[in-house]
Amino acid sequence: MHPIRYGDLAPLSRFIAAHLGAPISVLAEQASEAARVFTDSWNKFLFRRFWGESISSRDVDLVIDSYENVVLRNRFRWTDSDHKQAQGFTGEVIPGTFSPQATAMLTALFLRHTGKGLRIVTDMEEANKEDGALICYGSSDSNFKTFELEAESGGVLCQFTFNDSGERGFRVGGNVHSIEKRDGVTYDKAIVLRLLTSQRDSGQCQVVCAGLSEWGSLAAVHYLVRNWKVLHRRFDGFGQRRDFCVLLEVPFGHCQEARELASAVWWHRNGRVK
Repeated sequence: MHPIRYGDLAPLSRFIAAHLGAPISVLAEQASEAARVFTDSWNKFLFRRFWGESISSRDVDLVIDSYENVVLRNRFRWTDSDHKQAQGFTGEVIPGTFSPQATAMLTALFLRHTGKGLRIVTDMEEANKEDGALICYGSSDSNFKTFELEAESGGVLCQFTFNDSGERGFRVGGNVHSIEKRDGVTYDKAIVLRLLTSQRDSGQCQVVCAGLSEWGSLAAVHYLVRNWKVLHRRFDGFGQRRDFCVLLEVPFGHCQEARELASAVWWHRNGRVK
């Protein structure tokens, strides 16, 4: 009996490659496409769970400030000295500079998961009133709708206040967090706040992305776009959606480097806050 040599197997290898290679390649492509479709469908399902089941059928308002006649809470107003002091921070930008970037990021997110864009309104215009989702960009100092949401919630999760030095800050978990400078780097603070309009799965939510400066507000949007699935896993467990607030810290000029400092969650039972 003669031993089988490699050359004798070459025709068999070519036969197998010719007759099985194409079907295997097709099956691999089909499996890849099926995995992509499943992942896309699953992400859209999670997106509806985070924002509300009817998110695909109703308009979503992105409320930005017009930056005209900005009135501070408690009836304070910006003065020239306030502007000069704010501009003293390294990397400070004119209010509203990053609104287009924030709008673009959020619009891309909703187009990807719902096929619909956002309705852009200013805080002086009429926002969605029919149980629709709402996103507010900017703090209570610049966005009146943010101020309204904070007042309606009673400030249980977060309050926009002052520290002992009279500087603006967010109170989360009993502590006030303000802009600070460490090792030559200025750090802004920001929040991502979600308030539910209803405990039903179909109920929409109201979200605030706000910083103490423009850097923080843009960082909050960037964090929400990148981490909404993580937030969903953390705060929507056991089949129940909850109000929450996440406090972030971000170095000026680096909105992608935001890190979480603290968080708070508001537990609901039978439609009531406990």
